[in-house]
Amino acid sequence: MSRTQRELKALRQQQREEAAARQRARDRRNLFIIGGILGTAAVAILIVALALNHAAQVSTQNRLPFQTVSGTVGQAVADEGRNHVDPSTAPTYKFYPPASGPHFSVQGVAPVPWQTIDTLQEGQYIHNLEHGGIVIDHNAISGDDLAKLTSLLSTYPRDKYGEVKIVIQPYDRIAPGTIVLTAWGWRQILTRYDETVVRAFLDAHMNRCCEDVP
Repeated sequence: MSRTQRELKALRQQQREEAAARQRARDRRNLFIIGGILGTAAVAILIVALALNHAAQVSTQNRLPFQTVSGTVGQAVADEGRNHVDPSTAPTYKFYPPASGPHFSVQGVAPVPWQTIDTLQEGQYIHNLEHGGIVIDHNAISGDDLAKLTSLLSTYPRDKYGEVKIVIQPYDRIAPGTIVLTAWGWRQILTRYDETVVRAFLDAHMNRCCEDVP
């Protein structure tokens, strides 16, 4: 092999080595770029996940006061929905007195004012239940028991809106001599007024469903 050939061979070898070195440099640079992109994406995903988790926690905290209900006070009643219907209709229910279900939503008709003492339609007072209230039905009870019920309107503590969310009405769909306390999805039946049971039911279920409104 001549000197010129050796020099050409060496030159080509040097060029190959330099090209390989440049390729390795490009590969390392690409790895750094890809690593940076992946790292940035991971941080972004983590930030989004933390934000979503925080939002979920805040949402849960906002809902809890209106959905967490003691299961030891009263009897649970199957949910019959929350549809708003026209006051000209006459909804029917699976359970009486109903603890949920289709109801009216018209100003001046439903919900009725808190502390109302009157004969109402189910479609009216169910809207009061939806606002976290308690309906107390009674049928042919003693004057003494009725007086104790109505006294709750002035003796039970007011809520953050300054309301006592109780509505009282005579109701002939329950047995004579009984009192029925109804909250959204819950009921307590009494054969006589019992202060401890009544207040326990009010404490457990008032403002627990379904809308955080006065």
